Amino acid sequence: MNIYGWIGLSGIVFLTLIPLLNKKQRTREEVEKAIVTVAIVLGIIIAVLVFNINYFTAFLFGVLAMILFDHKTYTKKRLTIYGVLSLIAGIAAYALLRDNPNYVIQHLKENPESSSLYVAENGEPVITYQSTVIRPLASTVKILIAVEYAMQVEENKIQKDQTIPLADLNRYYLKNTDGGGHEAWLEAVKQNGGIQNNAVTLHDVAKGMVTYSSNANTDYLINLLGVDAINQRKTVLGLTQHEDVYPIVSALLIPDSMQKDGLSEKELIDALEKLSMEDYRNLAQSISLQMKTGEINASEAKFDSSPAVQRVWSDRLIGASANEYGKLLSLISNDELPANAAETIRDLMEWPMQLNEENHKKYTHIGSKGGSTLFILNNAMYVENLKGDQFEIVILLNDLKFHEHFLLRNNRNSFERKLLNDADFRNEVRDALLN
Repeated sequence: MNIYGWIGLSGIVFLTLIPLLNKKQRTREEVEKAIVTVAIVLGIIIAVLVFNINYFTAFLFGVLAMILFDHKTYTKKRLTIYGVLSLIAGIAAYALLRDNPNYVIQHLKENPESSSLYVAENGEPVITYQSTVIRPLASTVKILIAVEYAMQVEENKIQKDQTIPLADLNRYYLKNTDGGGHEAWLEAVKQNGGIQNNAVTLHDVAKGMVTYSSNANTDYLINLLGVDAINQRKTVLGLTQHEDVYPIVSALLIPDSMQKDGLSEKELIDALEKLSMEDYRNLAQSISLQMKTGEINASEAKFDSSPAVQRVWSDRLIGASANEYGKLLSLISNDELPANAAETIRDLMEWPMQLNEENHKKYTHIGSKGGSTLFILNNAMYVENLKGDQFEIVILLNDLKFHEHFLLRNNRNSFERKLLNDADFRNEVRDALLN
């Protein structure tokens, strides 16, 4: 829950309790209403912090609870008003939540400056919309890191079954920065009996990076594999439209390291934007090293940057073109890596086949890795259906407003399914974007 959430809930409590300072207003009914309101606010906080429920969802249920607990709700006039509002809300919810893959087409068409789509069928690109433009990858870059991991396993530089203390991973764990991915991975590996003596296997760490998108696991692997090795790998693989990799979590702490100078938000943003990318990467690597040695304690670090500051971090994330990730997916899908590396990377990437048995009814292989921030929504996937047809799809969407992010997230899966399963739809998308 960010600072704005805390301010909003604190404001509700403040406005509820202030009238009670007046003795005349301190009636039994008003006191009961205040108790109910404070209890509901506490319930929202517990739901978000303890049960990891989305703040917006918890807040909506809180508002509903306030309405239901208000005795005035049950008058004829109030019931009519709430009935009409519920009808309007239902219609709005249908409009927002209905399955509408055409929304994705429309967004791509109207936003060429911030959108890319690459689709290949059986090795031939069929849609290449703004696909040579370098855009921030967010967690989609973890595919490249996973490939380097697989290659170092192939070269016997590291061992899949070597054990990694959880304490070493926790050095890079910054709470509330990966959508609960790290906690979800820990729970899953715990359920599978993968935690022994407070340690896990290196391969489980890699799976946590890809399947659950744990940022802590990612930065651990970046440090273990070596930034130089990862960046050299992209060169060896011929990825010429790919920026250099640097640690993700530590970059989140760059604003905090600069804020010690007492800068205002505007001054901080100006200072961040004036940093060259080389200096920015070096600073991220320096902070990452301090996290590794314990000089910076991640458990004590706070991530409460405003959306405006987060925007700078998001814009400076490692970038590449959709074409490059289409090429990278093709290398994996066609087993063009050495045998052991090919097997290792498939095991990491094909979590959709491992977690959803229904996929086996239509597909032989599905490998996927998404990536998102408040402003980014990306996905890269390779698929082979039961007929042997192969597809690579890369969609990179940046500079998103809140409602665009919401609607695109809701409709992206159906858009991708239709691209995979409907040749007429692929033609429709291609023609719409060409025109």
